[in-house]
Amino acid sequence: MSSVFQKPGRKQWYARIKGAKVPGKWSDVPTNETDRDRAERFAAAAQKAIDKKNNIARPDVLTLKEWVRRWLLKRAEAGHDWKKDRGRLDNHVLPVLGSLELAEVTTALIAELVHDLRFKKKLANRTVRNVYSVLAAAFRDARIAGHVNQTPCILGDEQLGQVVDADPEWRDGALFTRDEVEAMIGDSRIPADRQLVYAFGLLAGLRPGEGAALRWRHYNATREPLGMLTVAKAYSTTRSEEKGTKTNAVKYVPVHPVLAEMLAQWRAIGWPAMFGREPEPDDLIVPLPPDVKRTKRTGERFRGWDYTGRRWREIDLAALGWRSRSVYDTRATFITLALEDGANRDIIRSRITHTPPKRDAFDGYDRGERWTETCREVSKLRIRRLADVLLTKEPTMRDDSLRRRVSNGQTEPPELRVIQGGQEVILSPCDVGLRMLSASLRTADADDSTDEEKAG
Repeated sequence: MSSVFQKPGRKQWYARIKGAKVPGKWSDVPTNETDRDRAERFAAAAQKAIDKKNNIARPDVLTLKEWVRRWLLKRAEAGHDWKKDRGRLDNHVLPVLGSLELAEVTTALIAELVHDLRFKKKLANRTVRNVYSVLAAAFRDARIAGHVNQTPCILGDEQLGQVVDADPEWRDGALFTRDEVEAMIGDSRIPADRQLVYAFGLLAGLRPGEGAALRWRHYNATREPLGMLTVAKAYSTTRSEEKGTKTNAVKYVPVHPVLAEMLAQWRAIGWPAMFGREPEPDDLIVPLPPDVKRTKRTGERFRGWDYTGRRWREIDLAALGWRSRSVYDTRATFITLALEDGANRDIIRSRITHTPPKRDAFDGYDRGERWTETCREVSKLRIRRLADVLLTKEPTMRDDSLRRRVSNGQTEPPELRVIQGGQEVILSPCDVGLRMLSASLRTADADDSTDEEKAG
């Protein structure tokens, strides 16, 4: 730390600076200043320049690199995805700006960094924005902590660029066709547990992490006119922990009749066969199979994205012989097919797939006509489950095993039935759900007609 002093009989102030003449040694340097404040500023600037030239860390100076280190610790404590934040800063920001004091990082320097990322490193605009957003959050919190007077992160679209796909044609192909959907949830080459994982995206619009965190207590099979999934949690593979949903919203998702049938069969036959006991309310609906060994993770056996994605890419996709797509595309497929089948865009978006985290107080009352209305839109999705082999209690198909008969009509909702022993036809959950939904809608229409007659 530099200091200033006056020699006897002299008006000029001198600065005592370390390394000015000999590295590591203190030297007296004239400041040519008669004002003490100006002399102190001169001494501080000179010491800073010398330390920077010699790569000497100064404990009294908070650099961007040191602030990021402290900031990431707080991000981890708050439950944020700090590992991704660290990677973006370590790879793209700190090598360029890390040695600067926080106050030295200007908007011009950040604009130059962003320009280089876009046009020299050729990063996609979406990637550049992700890097910039982390840096902006770090400076926002630095301002809150009193380390800077204002944030230099004030760039706009002109500097950051518009978010566009590197390949403008890929998004149209990132979908599954209706026939492919029916194969993913019914083809015998795909195990029943993975069929159900894919069905959560294809028939309920869930993200993979949301489906991985579902427990049996989250499924209300008795709700009318369709069953209900309460989606309040998600599993983060990166952090190996259960957390809130992406937007911290709680969603109440109607269970499509085909998904209801799959859940009923999985609960009655598939889950007990895999784990050797009946499922309990706190059990995960689709945990990691017991024969899969884990090398790092401990605790509950969540089915992470690494397992699901690898099984899809390396086994199921190869078995089906299709072109490459991601399991994440199941959610986009649900939205696309539901809208094609006439579902209301606003209801699908606001109540199922993109429920906002902050809602009106009345939005939490998903009962009565509002719930029936949501179920009506989900039931418009025309998906059949063309399964040639169903879950059975024995490895081979026998007379007492479960078989399915599927309607081939595409203009009507799917008619799925379970036939036991080739004799008595038993209504499946799909039939029950559809009949209850139809009855509820007829009752609602009748009530509306009665009200109109009374009003007339």
